[in-house]
Amino acid sequence: MNLPRALAPGDTLGVVAPASPFDRKAFDAGIQALTSMGFNLVVPEEIYAADGFLAGADRMRADLIHRLFADPAIHGIICARGGYGSMRILPLMDAELIRRNPKVVVGFSDITVLLTFLVERCGMPALHGPTVTTLGSGDAESREWLRKALTDPSPLAIVADTGPVIRPGRAEGPL
Repeated sequence: MNLPRALAPGDTLGVVAPASPFDRKAFDAGIQALTSMGFNLVVPEEIYAADGFLAGADRMRADLIHRLFADPAIHGIICARGGYGSMRILPLMDAELIRRNPKVVVGFSDITVLLTFLVERCGMPALHGPTVTTLGSGDAESREWLRKALTDPSPLAIVADTGPVIRPGRAEGPL
């Protein structure tokens, strides 16, 4: 596994929008949450692009991801939002460039396909976690878990809260 280093206060996160355009008010609230965690942010102008239901042209979105991975001043990457469109850029992704510049990447929803690419093709871990647009309206506990996941080099404790059991027993089936 190609492990990026744990982040520290003052490190810089680059923001990408590999999927759909985003709500600016929710985005700004998320940016404020990230800065309050102690991170510096690079928000490239390209992420504000909109091309129908996509956050800009496929090539532009892929090139921006490459640029942030190649930039040694960027220590991690967080996605603006999910939505739709990440799968469209997979054929454009440069796995070797990414592999040579490991960084933690955070996102969920449509971003999951990109996270899977990073794990499977680039041999690096990825963090299935909040996007910028969900951070501002998220609770303090979620923001603290994200901060800890990004900055604490020790493994995260997984706590399963499955809720009430409707029918006890075992089951199996195709996934």
